[in-house]
Amino acid sequence: MLVIRDRQMEVLDAPARERFITDTLLALPEVFPDDPRVLEHRAMRTLIEDGITRATRIGLTSGDEVMRYVFLLHELGPDFEDAAGTRWIGRVLRDAELPPSTRMEVVYARLEATSARRAP
Repeated sequence: MLVIRDRQMEVLDAPARERFITDTLLALPEVFPDDPRVLEHRAMRTLIEDGITRATRIGLTSGDEVMRYVFLLHELGPDFEDAAGTRWIGRVLRDAELPPSTRMEVVYARLEATSARRAP
């Protein structure tokens, strides 16, 4: 019987992880075209790696879910899940009753609705 240990799985996943990081680095300037921080690749890489860890910890595993989490992390800051104005996002993202994709849909729908109300 073949047994793959956690460390071996990490090595097997390394190319996919690197592809995801590269894809996210390329997506950030498209999502945030007026934000010069997205051109600082070293800082953005660190942000993406942190986002992968944090997203995985709360059960987000698909590339789309994790990338959208990274976008939230970039836009709202590292403490957004517990900050006064965005604490609701943390509650939604940690809601084990909802499938991960639904959590992200709820968060983005509410953010879009809030943004639309504020638009002139």
